[in-house]
Amino acid sequence: MKKLSLAEASAILIGTQIGAGVLGLPYALKDTGLLGIIIVIATGLLTLLTALFVLDLAAHSDGTLSKIAEAYLGKIGGYLMFLSISVLSYGALIAYIAGSGDILSSLFGINEKTGALIFWFVMSLIVFLGLKASGEAELLLNFLLLGALTLAIALVMPKADVSNLTKIDYSAITKGIGVAVFAYVSHMVVPEMLKGLGDVKKTTKAVLIGYLVPMVFYAFFVLAFVGTFGSKTPELATSALEQLYGRLGNVLGLILPLAAISTSYIGIGLAQMDNMKEIFGIKRSHAWLLTVIPPLLVYFAGLNSFINALWMAGTFGGLLYAGILPTVMYIKAKKIHRKLHLPIPHSFVYLSGLVFFLVFIYSILSV
Repeated sequence: MKKLSLAEASAILIGTQIGAGVLGLPYALKDTGLLGIIIVIATGLLTLLTALFVLDLAAHSDGTLSKIAEAYLGKIGGYLMFLSISVLSYGALIAYIAGSGDILSSLFGINEKTGALIFWFVMSLIVFLGLKASGEAELLLNFLLLGALTLAIALVMPKADVSNLTKIDYSAITKGIGVAVFAYVSHMVVPEMLKGLGDVKKTTKAVLIGYLVPMVFYAFFVLAFVGTFGSKTPELATSALEQLYGRLGNVLGLILPLAAISTSYIGIGLAQMDNMKEIFGIKRSHAWLLTVIPPLLVYFAGLNSFINALWMAGTFGGLLYAGILPTVMYIKAKKIHRKLHLPIPHSFVYLSGLVFFLVFIYSILSV
């Protein structure tokens, strides 16, 4: 892997996080008021902590997250990590299919399921062909998206009403946490960042920057849209711009998420296809079919809500992949290695593990 600068490494992490997930945050947190902002920040800090766990683990073990998990937790741990990543990936792909159906239906007046099928076919074909933009193009696209969503915040924030932020429905917290976890999960790129920077201290700075920037951005995005639209916030937050700015707002609010969903589908589709090939040792074409067919079947079977799919991905994939498993691996590593690179207190490690475990159990019981 080519050497990275601190700015490049930070940008990769920011770009991995800023995507389709942020578009669903306001809807998922629309009934939590100001508590939603606290959820966004708390989730960000906890996933930042486990990303630092992954960094320290990567400094002692080579390979993908599944391989690192296998090194510390055995074959079962490796397969469990693979399974959690797969749930996260499939949930994301289902969400993108559902979201694209809504967007294309609004833009062109076609049936939602027809729009979803067209999107799935085109994006899945791109995944099969292996067409992936260069790293520079991916980063440029992500920062253009970040800039455009910042513009959306600037357009919406002046319309905010404090009364929308004082109404709190505590039953909405579970879904909000699941979608928030999804919006932050990017742990799989941390080992690659370490390889590119070649230094744990530099990579630590990159991880801190890479999490704190999206955290601030997410908080303001939720504040702007929930503050303005309250319980009427739509599943794709930016689609609400039509209410304020007419047709121009409608186009801006739909084209932006379609771009985010498209790039996210391709990236996650390619990653999951590679995971399938690595774990099962199968042909590329078979791995592609196992990647793109199940999400489409689940969508047509009835899970066709953008937010519900993001929640499923974040809760049943993200909490394991970015919360529980990295913590358990780190606890095991502290017993094996005499000295780890990052001076993270034992109390922080165990507290984060307990919080992720309790949220995971509560989410399951709330289904």
